[in-house]
Amino acid sequence: MQFITIRFFHIKGFGQKLKAFAMMGKLRNQAWKADGLLFAKQLGTGGGKGFSIWPDWGTYAFFGLWDSEESAKQFFEQDERWLEFSSLCQSFSGWDATPWKGHGTWNHLQPFEFDETNEPWDGPVAVITRASIRRSQAIRFWMNVPSSSRGIENQAGLIFAKGVGEIPLLEQATFSLWENVQALDAFAYRSRSHAPMIKKTRQYQWYTEEMFVRMKTKKINGKW
Repeated sequence: MQFITIRFFHIKGFGQKLKAFAMMGKLRNQAWKADGLLFAKQLGTGGGKGFSIWPDWGTYAFFGLWDSEESAKQFFEQDERWLEFSSLCQSFSGWDATPWKGHGTWNHLQPFEFDETNEPWDGPVAVITRASIRRSQAIRFWMNVPSSSRGIENQAGLIFAKGVGEIPLLEQATFSLWENVQALDAFAYRSRSHAPMIKKTRQYQWYTEEMFVRMKTKKINGKW
């Protein structure tokens, strides 16, 4: 069964933040490689709750999709690049999960094997929403982000949410963690702040590519 790891690096101090920023630039041009690693992304984050055009210099994110939990464990314990970057961090947070439901692509790839059993899940649910924003629509999109982000920040049942990205302003995603599927569905389908954003997405065709993935969360790591 595929295994998902999402980690946030929390970095303190000007010197450490400067080193992390420089290393991020280096890592961006060097694809992550490890035994059992199927898909990986090293990501920057937005300021505040992450829904900002300004970066959060003290927080970075790593997304990894693995062929097994054992492969992920070996990577975090032994990979030299991971250990070098993580040595700059004061703390980590994130979660481990398995793919559940989803659609769309990330950089024209769909690497997930989704659960086809249709068995109910009562535990925490994690979500990836990811999109490539049309250059012609970038200004309009970011003008609408503040009102939408206020809605998710105050949503009942939300444990954590952070905006992340590969390319500032154009390649964006949100990683969020919810207490259960009922809380997520209440936001996705009935939130007054979320519905207008969905309508405008269709109206203005903001995205050239998008992905939405739900994950069954097996373990929550650290604190935010």
